[in-house]
Amino acid sequence: VDVGGKTFRQGAKVVIRPGPDADFHARMLDGRTATIERIFTAYDGQIHLGVTVDDDPGQELMRETGRYLYFFEPELEVVAT
Repeated sequence: VDVGGKTFRQGAKVVIRPGPDADFHARMLDGRTATIERIFTAYDGQIHLGVTVDDDPGQELMRETGRYLYFFEPELEVVAT
C-alpha cells in the first residue's frame, strides 16, 4: 500500500517512531525495528499497520496468534533494503 509517499508491504522492515502524543507503551518502542505483518484499511480509509518487534522474544508467538502492535503511517519509517 502507498501512503504519504511511502510504500508499505507485508514482511517489510520499519523503524517505529511514535509521536510525542503517543501513549507510553508506543513511546517505549521508539527506534526499534519491526516487521509489517498485516495491513488493514478502516471503513474511513485510515490505514492501520500491524507489526511485530524484531528483537522481541515473543515475536513468533505474536505472529502465530495474530496479536500485533498497530501504528499509523507517520509513526513508521521504511527501512531501505
